[in-house]
Amino acid sequence: MASKTLLSAALAVLLLFFFGCDIFTAPKPVPDTTGPVNYTLVWADEFEQASTLPDSDNWGYDLGYGSDGWGNDEWQMYTNNQQNVKVEDGNLVISAVWDSVNFAVPGKRNGSITSARVNTKNKFSFKFGKVQARIKAPTDKGMWPAFWMLGKNIDAVSWPQCGEIDIMEISNFLHDDRTSLCTMHWWDDDSDSHRAYGTSKRLGAPLSDAYHVYEVEWDEQRVVGRIDDLIYFVKVVDPSTMDEFLKEFFLVLNVAVGGNLGGAPDATTHWPQRMFVDWVRVYQSEESLIPIETYGIFTDNTPVDDGLTVGVNAEIYVWENTLTPGTIPPYEGPNGITWNTAGQGWFGAGISSNTPLDLSGFAEGNLKFMIKIPANVRFKIGINDAQNHESYVVFPANQTAFGLVRNGEWGQAVIPIADIRGNVDLEMLNYEFIILEENGTQCQFAIDDIYWDGGGASPSSVSFSQDSYAYDATSATLTVIDAAAANSTATVSVSNGRATISLGIALNSLGVGTGIVNFGTTNDATDTIAITPGGSITASYTDTNGTVRTDTANITGGAPNTIGIYSESHTDPMLPYNQIINSADWSGNSAEPNEQSTAVAPVDGSYVLAVNFTNQGIGWGGIAFNFGSQDISDYTVFVINVNKSAMPTLAHLGIKWEDGAGGNTQVDLASYTPVISGNWAHYEIPLSHFPAVNLASVKYLGIWNPSTSGNAYITGSLYFDDIHLKN
Repeated sequence: MASKTLLSAALAVLLLFFFGCDIFTAPKPVPDTTGPVNYTLVWADEFEQASTLPDSDNWGYDLGYGSDGWGNDEWQMYTNNQQNVKVEDGNLVISAVWDSVNFAVPGKRNGSITSARVNTKNKFSFKFGKVQARIKAPTDKGMWPAFWMLGKNIDAVSWPQCGEIDIMEISNFLHDDRTSLCTMHWWDDDSDSHRAYGTSKRLGAPLSDAYHVYEVEWDEQRVVGRIDDLIYFVKVVDPSTMDEFLKEFFLVLNVAVGGNLGGAPDATTHWPQRMFVDWVRVYQSEESLIPIETYGIFTDNTPVDDGLTVGVNAEIYVWENTLTPGTIPPYEGPNGITWNTAGQGWFGAGISSNTPLDLSGFAEGNLKFMIKIPANVRFKIGINDAQNHESYVVFPANQTAFGLVRNGEWGQAVIPIADIRGNVDLEMLNYEFIILEENGTQCQFAIDDIYWDGGGASPSSVSFSQDSYAYDATSATLTVIDAAAANSTATVSVSNGRATISLGIALNSLGVGTGIVNFGTTNDATDTIAITPGGSITASYTDTNGTVRTDTANITGGAPNTIGIYSESHTDPMLPYNQIINSADWSGNSAEPNEQSTAVAPVDGSYVLAVNFTNQGIGWGGIAFNFGSQDISDYTVFVINVNKSAMPTLAHLGIKWEDGAGGNTQVDLASYTPVISGNWAHYEIPLSHFPAVNLASVKYLGIWNPSTSGNAYITGSLYFDDIHLKN
């Protein structure tokens, strides 16, 4: 039971401003080793199931290229295909694969390399404990395997504000094939910057030769990293600058290729590269598993599972001399809080924990307290977090609110946390109870028996596996979490805005289940619903508490079959460019473009692009379409029509794509066989022939250096038409 013993100093008027009361206790020094802890296994995947698919109750997928190669310039495309991720012989196997049939060399984000990244996001997360995995990792050139954790709140606060703990990373590029890295990333609010800390451990043989156990042990004071039970990483958690690590995290396993730590694959790289995961296990201490259903803020007699003790781990603060001690006896027990207003025109006071407090388990609960205050006083009750986010509910004068009858006598108020939390971070509470009055009403009042209840229950949810689905997708996976409904069937409604179907999802003993909703002609009997490009689908689930949970996924239109660059027939849509740059602007020979020339009959429409190449003795010249930054990764073929009737000796012409980071590839039209129609030559060039270009962010399309078979630069006019991309 929590004690509410009052210190005499707490009853004194404290001259503290509201935003100046943040108090943090520095973490105690910790040794490089940790003492024995009584751990209990709380989650595991041994990968012993008969199915070759990873257990969907445990694992979801990150798909695609991410933003700029998942923020790391990685090369691979993540998929959920079994060639990249499967369960086999008691292992989760993640494979990085190079498509050597369709691509001459492995390339960056051009479809030539696929791999997989699985995670427990929205399926399992935890705060504090020990997490281990037994892994045999790939270590060839270009590989970047990892076992790591991300903050559960990443979608709300982004990275690195969510925090990251890298339990294992292997970088043959920066180190070698025998070295494991353990690293933490976070956002330091004091310096307003991304911070990171990491160390490494080198073994005597390549890490790909055998299985190793990679581990992190984590609590509110420190993170300890191990390989095969050897400690090589210790980092103290400073709650004032590293509060990310006082919240829940989920697990991630992946094999990246290229990027900041992978480097480029080379001729020594063997394909495919496979990571074998024998098992993953998460333990927590027995003490941490005790559910906290009630938490005392200031109470003597109410039974609580844990709580604050004023003068030990909490203090009472009065703001700006607005209150003086009162004389009203306590409601219960020997201790109470009583004040008189001091005639300042307002008053404010609160109970604050000495270090940030996590009460996120009470998100579905209530804040309860007893109060004796005149009925004519309008007041607010609020909470505040370590980042000074605050939120209040109002108790109007002479009105019943939150169960409190305003008759001037003792009465209980019950405030749902959902009503009071606002944008306050319940995982980092600074003030767990605040009372505020802003109208200057003179009074004496008392507060007592303050506690939070309804904790310990995991919030329920329904969620799609992706934020969006392509219009040609065939299905979507839905996950329901409702611990109170364990071992039952959850009924989920799925609507497209015009029709609704009902989907039954079986929940396991943890209250977690997944189901498949199919896309097609709406048919409730087959769990099928129609989707349209640009539309959305919404899933709704009413949990055991009667709360309606929802999630929405957008339906993207997908890539059209073609997109025009310079065309009058392929115009829906067009790839916008800022200008066509004359090489004279880049100190080359002048190549003057005329976008509406009628000098020759066009391939389509009524005009052509004419380029007049001249020679000032510089040796090179051409034009470049400037797109700024455009994503053409959905397309596979570049199409251009060339008329050389005014340049009959033309033998070579360069076509060059370049991305915003300078990655570029140039090909020679002489390497391709065109389809001839009159004076027009129709060329189709696979975009895979531009391997060094990030097609998700192209900047320039260049047409360069017309020359003879002897490579002599030619002057004169060339004509181009119907330039476009297609699938």
